[in-house]
Amino acid sequence: MSSTFARRAAFAALATAGALVGGLFATAASAQEITIKYANVMAPAHDTSKGVDKFAELVAKKSNGRIKVQHFPGGQLGSDKETYEAAQQGLLQIAGGSYANLVTITRAFEVLHLPYIFDSRTEAHRALDSAKVREAINKELDQVGLRWLMTFEFGFRDINTTSKKVLEPGDLGGLKIRVSRSPTEVGGVKAFGGTPVTVDWPEVYNALRFKVVDGEAQPFGTMVSAKHHEIIKEHLELDWQYYGFVGMISTKQWNAYPQWARKVIEEAATEAEQYHRRIWAEEDEKAKAAYLKAGGQITVPTPSQRALWVKAGQGMWGSSGIDKALIDLVRAEATATAPAAGATAAK
Repeated sequence: MSSTFARRAAFAALATAGALVGGLFATAASAQEITIKYANVMAPAHDTSKGVDKFAELVAKKSNGRIKVQHFPGGQLGSDKETYEAAQQGLLQIAGGSYANLVTITRAFEVLHLPYIFDSRTEAHRALDSAKVREAINKELDQVGLRWLMTFEFGFRDINTTSKKVLEPGDLGGLKIRVSRSPTEVGGVKAFGGTPVTVDWPEVYNALRFKVVDGEAQPFGTMVSAKHHEIIKEHLELDWQYYGFVGMISTKQWNAYPQWARKVIEEAATEAEQYHRRIWAEEDEKAKAAYLKAGGQITVPTPSQRALWVKAGQGMWGSSGIDKALIDLVRAEATATAPAAGATAAK
């Protein structure tokens, strides 16, 4: 049996179980339980997986055990593309992965991925917590059968290479850099002078190992949890693209839940987001130390070098195909004087 067929069969089984539970809720909500399957492409040790575990814990507590979240980390149910599509079709309750890889379904999150749209974590948190931003993005998601449930941060993307030290955009010339399916990420790497190569996340380790690509754009936590630090030798701290892990819930599944269950799920998602923000910085520092221990080198660009990256990155906004009104909304919410609840200090 092929892996694709096996996954389809598994999703079909999940969907049947979900439909049965949904029907039971409709007739005897007070007596029945609901099970939520949460597919996650990140490794079990990654901080985002800890965030999902916290979400599961909170859901169980808030529902007095009436709702159970089963977490499938490490891409057990497929790539983020595959699991997002399964959720879209109602074959899976929640799919989690990089919002960059939602682009095969919708470009709703691309605005949050623009190079240098955020100057700090604080700005990013303000935008992510904004009711106006969420409303605008959920309006687009509704058209494809998905709902934005939660976001855990991966942090800011940097540039990692297997051998060559990079200081300025021109240094990426001739280098193949792994990218997601996001046109915005592809455009960013092109703007920097590199050659973008799309590789699905579970396949990146071998792509680096066998020199299919010469580097990637990842922060320390993501790089180390996937063991890429065993291969990556040079890391340039650019903070050029903020990206996150987004948990998308199937609209079909969501609409089948009673109001009390939706309330529990939403409250648990919000609290899990705040929990993850608290542990992220600590986990990032641990990953940085692990990278250095493995022999990796870290370079911080000078102000003049950084200015070249910012100019190149922001220069592609106009050709990104993203509505300027949405860009303006995100920037306005990110730079609002009153910080969003739970926002942490700037990086």
